[in-house]
Amino acid sequence: MNSSRVLMMMSLAGLAAVLPAGCRRPLADSVSYSRSNVAVLRTALGGDKAATEATAAVVADPTGWGTLKGVIKMTGTPPPRKTLNIDKEQNVCMPGGKPVLAEDVVVDASGGIKDVVIYLEKVPADNPKWEHPDYAADKAGSVEFDQKACLFLTHVFALRATQTLDVRNSDPVGHNLNIAGGPRTGNFTVAAGSSQPWLFGGEAAEPFPVSCGIHPWMSAYGLVRSNPYFAVTNDKGQFELKNLPAGVPLKLRVWQERAKFIKEVTATGKIDKFSKGRLELKLDNDEQRQLELSAASTLFGGT
Repeated sequence: MNSSRVLMMMSLAGLAAVLPAGCRRPLADSVSYSRSNVAVLRTALGGDKAATEATAAVVADPTGWGTLKGVIKMTGTPPPRKTLNIDKEQNVCMPGGKPVLAEDVVVDASGGIKDVVIYLEKVPADNPKWEHPDYAADKAGSVEFDQKACLFLTHVFALRATQTLDVRNSDPVGHNLNIAGGPRTGNFTVAAGSSQPWLFGGEAAEPFPVSCGIHPWMSAYGLVRSNPYFAVTNDKGQFELKNLPAGVPLKLRVWQERAKFIKEVTATGKIDKFSKGRLELKLDNDEQRQLELSAASTLFGGT
């Protein structure tokens, strides 16, 4: 220890001795930090390899854009669709007395699964380079969510946090919309033939349930994301994610109402990994990649 350091320590000790015991020096304000800053610091100080790689993946800029198209199919025998119990206002809710089937698992003749949600798990919120310019026009738009014959016409909807859900009621009877999850919950009446806007204003990590308190068999799910990279499969199980960031690692989540996050699939087409319900891949610039994902019917209650 050098002499100047020793003299400094002795001076501090002497000062502490003459200060009154009850006089406390004010504490410094608490220091705030972010996980990304910590990761960057760990990298600068030679932190572990995993932290270094994770930080690089978060802060990297895309090198271009690519598109992912595909279909999600079920192998095996799908579960039979249940008949809903329509026990009120049957003249409106059960036209012609025809039975109404549940929509929690809908599979076409080729095995395509309807209403599967596939979406990009993480996008750096402070990096606009991760969003293709073509999506700018959609930020302030709206998504229609209608009700007819006491059913939600869109069983699974998805929108951005900045978009408005245009809740409509095309029935001659009133409905009560109960949004039980997501960034903003709500429970309100939508009169016959009317509409009401609803802004979530935040992001949901996964789909959340929506129902009608007047007609309890009515059910749907919604997903709200801060970025535009999400899709819901059509009645053939098809999806498309346009203008995904290229040249950077992507993690996509795959969710279905009955199976929740689908954790076991087989794939026709190039993927890097499918683990714990996450589809991981990296697209090249201007790549148009085609995938066919297959999941066993047992994950959905089938055989």
